[in-house]
Amino acid sequence: MRRLRNVEYLSRPFLDDFLVKRAGMNVLRQESLGYALSHSQLRACVEAIVKQQGDNKPLGKHWTTRFVKCHLQLSTKLGKHQEAARFDGFTPKAVNWYFDIRETEYRWIKPENTVNVDEGGIMAGFGLDSPVIGSSDQKKKALLKGVQSRTWTSFIEAVTATGRALKPGIIFKGKELQKQWFLKEFELIADWHYITSPNGWTDNHIALEWLKDVYLPQTEPRDASDARLIILDGHGSHAQDEWMATCFLNNVYCCYLPAHCSHGLQPLDNGIFNVIKGAYRKELQKLASLTDSAPVDKVNFIRAYAKAREAGMRKEIILSGWRFTGNWPINRHKALTHPEIQPDKEKLLEEFRMPSPPQLHSDDTSKTSRQVREMAKHRSRPTRRKYSKIAKGLEALEMKVAVQNARITGLEEQMAQVRRGKKRKAVPNPNRRFMA
Repeated sequence: MRRLRNVEYLSRPFLDDFLVKRAGMNVLRQESLGYALSHSQLRACVEAIVKQQGDNKPLGKHWTTRFVKCHLQLSTKLGKHQEAARFDGFTPKAVNWYFDIRETEYRWIKPENTVNVDEGGIMAGFGLDSPVIGSSDQKKKALLKGVQSRTWTSFIEAVTATGRALKPGIIFKGKELQKQWFLKEFELIADWHYITSPNGWTDNHIALEWLKDVYLPQTEPRDASDARLIILDGHGSHAQDEWMATCFLNNVYCCYLPAHCSHGLQPLDNGIFNVIKGAYRKELQKLASLTDSAPVDKVNFIRAYAKAREAGMRKEIILSGWRFTGNWPINRHKALTHPEIQPDKEKLLEEFRMPSPPQLHSDDTSKTSRQVREMAKHRSRPTRRKYSKIAKGLEALEMKVAVQNARITGLEEQMAQVRRGKKRKAVPNPNRRFMA
C-alpha cells in the first residue's frame, strides 16, 4: 500500500492507523478475489473488528467515504456482475496453457487461413434506453413506445486474422423456414445461411451444417496443401465425432479455448460483438419510430442485423479484436495484461498472505490487540516494540476473521437455497482429443 493522504480523522480509540491500512489492503484483496466490497460491507467488517476490541459505537455516517478518499489506491466505481466460473477461469495459467498450444502446434498456419468462430444471440425486440427531449417535469417519465418482443435469435459469425468476415449463419427459433420471412430487397444478403432450431440455439446438426456449407466453401485456401485453423470454444457440438472427421478430411485444425476464457481470448468477444449489438439496438429504435410499435418479425430482424454488421464487421474492428486478445500477431503478453484477467489462486494467496501473530506462552494471554497495547505501556522501548509486533499480528488476524465471518454468513444463505448439489460429468479436453 502506498502512503495515506490523511488518516487522523479516521482514527478512533480502537481503530489505529495500522488497522486502517490493513483494511485498505483487504479491500484490494477482495477485489482481486472477485468479491469487491460495497460501502456497507466494508463498514460491517470494520465495525466487527472494533466490537472485538470492546467498542460498540457504530462508525460515522460518512466514514467509508472518507476512508476511500484517504487511500490513494482506492476509488468507488461501478461493480460489474460476472458469472463466477468466467471470473475464476480467466487466469495467467489458462492463458499460458492456450498460447503454448497456439505457438507450438499452430503458429505455422497462415493468418488468412486462421478463423475465429463464435455464436451470439440477440433478443429481437429490445432497444436501448437513451436521452430524449421532453418536459422539464422530472416526475413525468418520458416513455418510448414499442413492442418489447422476447423472441431469441442466434447468429454464428466467423472472422479471419486478416480482417475478413465470413457470411453469417442465422438461427431462428422455430420448426422450419417460411418464404414470407424473406423479401426481394434481401437478395444481396440472401446467401446468408438460415436455419431453425426449437430453442434458437445451435446443436450438433447445425454446427456440422455450418462447417460443411458455410466455413469450408468460404475459406478454401489458394494453395490446396495449406492447412486451416479454427479457434473456437469447447462446446460439445464442436467436438463431436463427425465434426472431428470432417475437419481431418479437409486439413482443418481446431484450437479450443480454455473453459470460461472466451470473453478474454476470443477476438469476436472483444469489440466486434459489442459494436454489432449496439448498432442493432439503434436500428431497432429507428424502426420503431417509423412503424409505431410494429412487432420485430424475422424480416425486420434481418434488416436491422444487416445494418449492424456493416458497423461491426469493418476490417479495422476485426483486426483490433485479434490484436487485443494477442491471437494475431501472436502475443501472449496482450492476453496476460487483459483488464479482466485474474491472478492465479496460488499467487494471490501468497501475495495477500496475512502475517501469523507471534505465539504467547502465558496463562493470561491477551485476546485482543487492544489488550496487548495496554500491556506495553510503561515498559522499556525494546519491549514495547515486541508488543507492537504482537498487536499488529492480532489486528491482521482480527481483520481476517471479520472478513471470513461475513463470507461464511453469505455462503450459509446460499446453502439454505441449495441443499443438495448435482453430480457433474467431467468435461474432457477437446484440444487433446483433436490433436491425438
